[in-house]
Amino acid sequence: MWLGDCYPRAFVNRRTFLRGLSSGSFGDGSLIRVGNNENPYGPGPAALEALSRATTRAHRYPGGLSRDLAATISRVHDVPLDHILLSGGSGDVMRAAVYTFTSPVRGLVFPRPSYEAPMRSAQHIGSPVIRVQLTPALTLDVRTIASRSAQGGLVYICNPNNPTGTVVPAADLSTMIASVIRTSPDTRFLVDEAYFDYADAPGSGSMIPLAVKHPQVIVTRTFSKIHGMAGMRVAYAIAQPDTLAALRLRHSASSLGAASLAAAAASLADVEYLAQMAELNRSVRSFMVDGFARAGFQVAPADANFIFVNIRRDARAFGDACYAQGVQVGRVFPPLGNWARIAVGTGAEMKAAMDVFLSVLAAPPVPTRRG
Repeated sequence: MWLGDCYPRAFVNRRTFLRGLSSGSFGDGSLIRVGNNENPYGPGPAALEALSRATTRAHRYPGGLSRDLAATISRVHDVPLDHILLSGGSGDVMRAAVYTFTSPVRGLVFPRPSYEAPMRSAQHIGSPVIRVQLTPALTLDVRTIASRSAQGGLVYICNPNNPTGTVVPAADLSTMIASVIRTSPDTRFLVDEAYFDYADAPGSGSMIPLAVKHPQVIVTRTFSKIHGMAGMRVAYAIAQPDTLAALRLRHSASSLGAASLAAAAASLADVEYLAQMAELNRSVRSFMVDGFARAGFQVAPADANFIFVNIRRDARAFGDACYAQGVQVGRVFPPLGNWARIAVGTGAEMKAAMDVFLSVLAAPPVPTRRG
């Protein structure tokens, strides 16, 4: 049986497939899951076809497919092969970077709030966490980060930032990193670009050129977001060979299966599908932002596949109330306990979810749940 038989027939034909994406017709009608920043449409047709072919090689080790994926990454980003580290999720690279470049005397410089896995890794090994609050506009405070960087062995930058969805322009970020490298050459930068493909802000840009130029810079990318492969655990890091060699000493060498490798390579090359994903996200995200704005709620500038909304009440209680009505939103991100992170679902999902959100917000706040 061809694996495509396990999926809606619309996957077989690209035009019909993309029509189905717009209508949201591929949902299962159960819980609306907009809490984990996933791509609700899943992998594209090229990835699914590659996945199907890969099942015929399930009895073989996937070494050749690892080389194929690395070669595709090299071509897409115009970086040498020896600057690429494949990983079973970007979290493994982040953990290795924290373990390699921080210590009890040189900690992790960490914007707050941001994606918390690097902070938890630092806390696990006893490295201090040097927290830098966001600006009032909920963007990364690059000036303060630069001023604190000499105290750190590693600086974590998520751009666009999770959970706020805000972007630091590439020129500002690269200038800050270059200035720190000049004054504190032992400080490393881990730039998490998980949401890069969704960014529309003027001046958005990748730090991959800096990672090729400077041994102090590591950039991570993941297939869990725009590629729709969160359940397949594929990511990669780009850095200079000596930097990657240091990371490999702490990296778990998380091996990737043939199906994940084949699907990832095909997806990265499927420019049409990725453009469609970005456009669908942009359209539905605008619908969400407009809906909250019309209801009088502030939304942070959104350049990811989620939005961050000031709901003016306890976000945990809000999440509980939404879940009771069939919608799962993101967790709470201290210290912004009155803001809710809501991922972008399909158009049909978000029309239903917005009714739930506004209904919950129209009711009096319930007491904060403790514990």
